[in-house]
Amino acid sequence: MAEVFALDEDRVLKLDRPEWNGVSEFERDVITRVAAAGLPVARAHGMMTVDGRSGVVLDRVSGRSLQDEIGLMEAEESVNESARRFADLQQTINATRIDGLSELTTRMQDEIARSGLAPARMAELGALLRALDDGHRGICHFDFHPHNVIVGPQGWVVIDWLTAAAGPSLADLARTLVLRGREVDPPFGQFMREVRRSGLEERGADQGTCDAWVRVVAGARLAEGFAGAYAEWLRAVADGAIRLCV
Repeated sequence: MAEVFALDEDRVLKLDRPEWNGVSEFERDVITRVAAAGLPVARAHGMMTVDGRSGVVLDRVSGRSLQDEIGLMEAEESVNESARRFADLQQTINATRIDGLSELTTRMQDEIARSGLAPARMAELGALLRALDDGHRGICHFDFHPHNVIVGPQGWVVIDWLTAAAGPSLADLARTLVLRGREVDPPFGQFMREVRRSGLEERGADQGTCDAWVRVVAGARLAEGFAGAYAEWLRAVADGAIRLCV
């Protein structure tokens, strides 16, 4: 959705791609609120326009992605420790409330209706979403995975807030599992298993509830227009044929 350019030693410009022009203003507003709530983000410093494209000016964050860090880990305990920290950070985000975010469950209901699934399956997932909604409205990043956590001298910084909304904590964990649930080989498979275990433990949730949320999230993700093997995998998850919480 965007391209990132260095402005100087301290700032970068995250510039909207032409087909997504305008989304950076939304992200600036979210980041401003998230930063005010004390969460670890690259702070926003205003907007710029380049060749008719909007962009948000952000802190320049040093380091590399958690994804790259995991790839360098050899000890299983190091992988597990990072996974537990990742899960704890996600839960901290989910427990934080800010004003001005859209309703995640409303968005997901719309996405399920555009998923291309059979009408009976769409109706089932829509009803399941309504039953699962616990009324909690913390921040759901909804793109929370190791590529979007930067590890550096400043600690861990969460980036890419374009999908943020207000919703139930388990929805965000389920989205993480759907985004990275096909990981099976070490060290990333082990990382995701520990993220799932720690995430469920922190939320006091069981595998059945997790599986139900994963089905709903996978069905909603189909609205993003995927095709081929990945779309088939999402349909299998939405059908309950593939479980990610066991």
